[in-house]
Amino acid sequence: MTSSRKIYLAGSWKNAETILRLQDLLISEGHKVDCFASTNTGRTSFNWAELTQALGAKTREDAEIILKDMDAIDLLAFARVQKAFAEDKKWLDWCNIVILILPSGKSAHLEAGYAKGQGKEMIIFGDFIKGDRDVMYGFANGLFRECELDKMLEYLRR
Repeated sequence: MTSSRKIYLAGSWKNAETILRLQDLLISEGHKVDCFASTNTGRTSFNWAELTQALGAKTREDAEIILKDMDAIDLLAFARVQKAFAEDKKWLDWCNIVILILPSGKSAHLEAGYAKGQGKEMIIFGDFIKGDRDVMYGFANGLFRECELDKMLEYLRR
């Protein structure tokens, strides 16, 4: 019998299709899942294209130019970015386990680290690339390669 967990999926928009499939699988296993890429939950979501379009970008190249000239401090000055941060933090505080889905960027790694620091469980799942190492992955309660999905699901059932 599945023990229901409150799971926060941390990942990258570049990997959204895989993350949405994992969300559906976890829900079918009986878990409650927050997924930034899902439009079905009523969650406020955020994509960089939304910000760059509001700043006048008409093409991907325009967006890259706009973002290239900004740093994290510049971006956090936008109300829409602050709202996205508050939404993510709300769901991080709600969950009892975070699954960091690789490959992912800095934000997802910070989300996983924040959750772990709050005493929550953390799993890292996905494409562990040979030659790409990180000692701090030792904080994880479980490390699972993509081919070990069944092992990860079994871990979540305990």
